[in-house]
Amino acid sequence: MNSTVTRNERDNVTTNPWADRNRALELVFLDGQLPDEEAATQGIRQQTRSALERVSNVAAEAGVDVHDLMRTTVYLTDVTQSAAATRAYDDFFDGQRPSRTVVGVSGLPNDTAIQIEAIGVK
Repeated sequence: MNSTVTRNERDNVTTNPWADRNRALELVFLDGQLPDEEAATQGIRQQTRSALERVSNVAAEAGVDVHDLMRTTVYLTDVTQSAAATRAYDDFFDGQRPSRTVVGVSGLPNDTAIQIEAIGVK
């Protein structure tokens, strides 16, 4: 199988030493993205939007449009915030949402409330 591993040196250098995306065949696996530092101090909707923008940026670097994302996994430190995160998710994808799983976790790097990983098709 032909696969490619890529690391983005700009983002998540201190919190994520692993590849930010892998490509195998026509699938692109995007590493979990946290909200940026500014959004990390704000509410869940802002954190969700920021994490999704980072997912979008990594996807674009791999040649994948956000509408080509097929699946996401959303990690939340407080699943009671799921409805607010879903509203931001819906706004971001504007009707063409990928399938999604939400997982409750006890903590995330940098005390953020959300992390989002994705799988796209190129």
